[in-house]
Amino acid sequence: MRRIGSTLTTFAAAGVLTLAVPSSANAANGFVVIGGVVHTNPSGCIEIPTLASVFNVTDIPVKVHNVPGCLGGVVQIIPPGLAVQVPGTHSLFLG
Repeated sequence: MRRIGSTLTTFAAAGVLTLAVPSSANAANGFVVIGGVVHTNPSGCIEIPTLASVFNVTDIPVKVHNVPGCLGGVVQIIPPGLAVQVPGTHSLFLG
């Protein structure tokens, strides 16, 4: 009986810790400028149909995929505060 109580206490403590730790938000805080167009608090996948400069002014890195739909491999990561040229037919993922 003592083992069962100890096990239940451990599970209860783990559950409380899981609820207490904040999870990451889906949207980035800040904005991304893609070819002169501002995307505020972006999240998810954004298509890059033509060559464009991408300026990451968010709090998270932007992953550049080599095909539309954020499929394929990640070919570049744009850290916060950096601007790069991204070829067309690529896509960005934030979140």
